[in-house]
Amino acid sequence: MLRQAIRKIPGVPQLIKLNTDFEDWWFDWRHGTDTSADRADQARKGWETDTTNHTYVPIRPKCARRVLQALPVTNPQEYTFIDVGCGKGRMLLMALEAYSFRTAIGIELRKELSDLAKLNLHNDDRARLCSATCMNVNAMDFQFPEEKLVLYLFNPFGEEVMRTFLENLDRSLESSFRDVWVIMDFPVYASIADSMPYLSFVTEGYDYRIYRSKDPQAMAVAA
Repeated sequence: MLRQAIRKIPGVPQLIKLNTDFEDWWFDWRHGTDTSADRADQARKGWETDTTNHTYVPIRPKCARRVLQALPVTNPQEYTFIDVGCGKGRMLLMALEAYSFRTAIGIELRKELSDLAKLNLHNDDRARLCSATCMNVNAMDFQFPEEKLVLYLFNPFGEEVMRTFLENLDRSLESSFRDVWVIMDFPVYASIADSMPYLSFVTEGYDYRIYRSKDPQAMAVAA
């Protein structure tokens, strides 16, 4: 692809990094937050070699806006936005900036990240108004709220955890069917979502795929 070819031109990777670093700085300066990644600190902690729970990489603001604009939800005030593996909470803040979601919840396994996400949410007016929060919990143990949801996953963990998480979602939908959207950003394990009986592929773009809940039993009756 042209995009990959351009990235191989000498000097381009360095320019991309400078641009990304500036985006990170500008976002945090404008919002009064700390959502950037300290790569050296993560390397010292061994996060970069953790194949189960991936290292913290905050989404670039322009990429977040692109995928949020692609979400075909017309009544966001009826939905709870959940960022699975939310890190320091950047996507939660951007989702609340783009849509009037009922509330927003972050799920984060690493306590030091979830604590920072809570602080960032506390310092944001929109987040405080809708009581947005972050839960320090293993995604495999998360209990899905029985309400309309938008789930966002930025490749937060490995294949085994992803499969368990989506299977738990499938069981939750089987028990209490409701409208649920699933956004997989950088969808390395999209094939797992494709195999879930209660999820239906809706659309895709550069580096993301969007799914929506479907009721196989209702579809069988209609047929």
